[in-house]
Amino acid sequence: MCTFEDLVAGRVPSHKLHEDEQHLAILAPNPVRPGHAIVMTKRAHPYLFDLSEEEHAALWSVARKVARRLKHVLKCERVCVGVIGWQVRHVHVHLVPTDADGQFPPLPGAPADPRELDRLRALLAFET
Repeated sequence: MCTFEDLVAGRVPSHKLHEDEQHLAILAPNPVRPGHAIVMTKRAHPYLFDLSEEEHAALWSVARKVARRLKHVLKCERVCVGVIGWQVRHVHVHLVPTDADGQFPPLPGAPADPRELDRLRALLAFET
């Protein structure tokens, strides 16, 4: 099984779109749509929000650069973003060119009970 570490080390072939000292961007080998790209950190990090502020900002800067290129060259209306973080324990961002709703998998969910939302808001809201 190919890992992101294998991709970063060049042990397996990929279709590179961008590379710098800290990041690699490739075309997804199993794309949701044509042009689906994956931007990953070169150093294996298991969780996006454990990155330092500098690493986090740098990742999103590269993602923005790649997304803007996808939008410009492919002439799509929007580039949708996905970050899941469970199956692959290596920080990465999916960028999917789209032209219409439904071209990017929706998040599943059901309407929440307003009392549950009130309870969670009381726990989670920042003080103002």
